[in-house]
Amino acid sequence: MSHTTAQLLAILLLIVVITSLRPRLRDSAARLSAELQHRLPVYSAETIRHKEAEFIRDRLPKRFPTALVVALIVLYAAAAWWLTR
Repeated sequence: MSHTTAQLLAILLLIVVITSLRPRLRDSAARLSAELQHRLPVYSAETIRHKEAEFIRDRLPKRFPTALVVALIVLYAAAAWWLTR
């Protein structure tokens, strides 16, 4: 049996397994989706006028400036490149 024939048989077996398990996978996905919809709470930060409530915005953690970190890494790399030339 050649290498190509073994690959084709493996692909064919995979297709057969996927097609035979498809109804079970669909049922499992539907059950999981229904379970998640009923159990997960919904949090909203919007007011009736579609604006974020200020007290919620004040409680959110401050974002770390990732652009500053990227700029420092680029400057470090440029300095290292310039010093090793």
